[in-house]
Amino acid sequence: MILDNITPEKIDKILDNRDSSEFSDRWMNAYQAIEEKSTDEETEDKISDIRKEIFVSTFRNTGSSDLPAYISDDFGLICSYFIHNIEDSWVTNLLFTYLNHQIPDGELMKSEKTLKELVQ
Repeated sequence: MILDNITPEKIDKILDNRDSSEFSDRWMNAYQAIEEKSTDEETEDKISDIRKEIFVSTFRNTGSSDLPAYISDDFGLICSYFIHNIEDSWVTNLLFTYLNHQIPDGELMKSEKTLKELVQ
């Protein structure tokens, strides 16, 4: 599993890498592209439930509050792209990295598939 045997030092390294401009600028660009998109309340509630479940599970496994927040934000971003049917290779690669049991924190794993193909 992705969080098995993760150390506080490894968490700190992941957080530092995610805070680098290389990663955080790409993340913010992806977020800004969809932040004005509206979704119905039922869908928003489902996304919130997914994010909460991910946060709680990650927190239980790591004891960190920062890492679960980042991972939860990632899945909120991925969900927004998916429900709005927007294809973006960086967001797709973000999900692909998770699907390959890695926490994205720099160079993402590359996929030739679309976001929709990865989800299905």
